[in-house]
Amino acid sequence: MLYISIAVIGIFIYIKFFKSNTESAGISRRSTQKYQTIDDEFNAKRKAKQERVDRILEKINEKGVDSLTAKEKALLDEYSNAN
Repeated sequence: MLYISIAVIGIFIYIKFFKSNTESAGISRRSTQKYQTIDDEFNAKRKAKQERVDRILEKINEKGVDSLTAKEKALLDEYSNAN
């Protein structure tokens, strides 16, 4: 019974102190495993932005420029100025 109590207390302490420290620091297992390097993260973000721009361009092709929202126009302006 004593060993079970010690194990339960140990698990509680681990969860209380070690798990909460990683969560409060903004570190999660998912985010640390998602990208291998900074380059991988950069390339993934660049690809996602390019896909958003492609969807907007398809929308322009189908419905015209007047169908864009202000947010979509701002994204296109930002993208055109950056490249």
